[in-house]
Amino acid sequence: MKRLLSIGTFLVALTLSACGPNEEPISKTADEVPEAIEVELTVPETATVGQEVTFTAAVTQGNEKVENADEVEFEIKNVTSGEEKTLEASLNKEKQYTANYTFENNGQYDVTSHVTARDMHTMPTKQITVTGGEEATSPTDEHYHGEEHHHDNGAVIEFEEGTATVGEAVMLTANVSLSDAPLEGARVRYEISRSDDENHTWVEAPENEVGIYQSEFTFTESGEYSIQIHVTKGEDIHDHVIKTYKVN
Repeated sequence: MKRLLSIGTFLVALTLSACGPNEEPISKTADEVPEAIEVELTVPETATVGQEVTFTAAVTQGNEKVENADEVEFEIKNVTSGEEKTLEASLNKEKQYTANYTFENNGQYDVTSHVTARDMHTMPTKQITVTGGEEATSPTDEHYHGEEHHHDNGAVIEFEEGTATVGEAVMLTANVSLSDAPLEGARVRYEISRSDDENHTWVEAPENEVGIYQSEFTFTESGEYSIQIHVTKGEDIHDHVIKTYKVN
């Protein structure tokens, strides 16, 4: 028995000495917060009507190039008329997302790269000035009527402005029609941003009834918000309207 106790005591002493006198027990740390994705957007400062230009978005996370983004699109918006065009980007051999575009009208344009990757979304914007050709029409022409945005072969978007309380969910509802009939099967998204914040939140609004697109949203901070309702269907319909929400 004494022999067994001696062996056991020796093994315990050997185990303790292997840890070293200065070593501390290993503790489990919390998961690290992942680094945010960053987008370097490249847009030419100027272009001419009829000239093909290239937009480039280099997406990184830390020192790593992001090649598996869920979605990268370039939104081109005419500052004068408000008309928009969305291009789907493709990954090139330099592991950057690009798209080519040819402007048909002159004017000032905002180019926004919408990047969704690794459960994050970012959307930097740059401007380009286009010269030559015809000038774009303004929002006062026959294609625009009050706050409802519609034009030939375009959609009419009805959305009621309102107020909300921080932390309480509200139902955002858009009634969309085309040629006085409910528009079915469209893609409707809400682009939500606070007036003093550059960050934008995108919310998909599924069609709950024919021509009625709804999504529940909870505001986390007070302030005045802009809600831009984007409606797309096929290649011919891409319309939007901007409304405001006051959050207390």
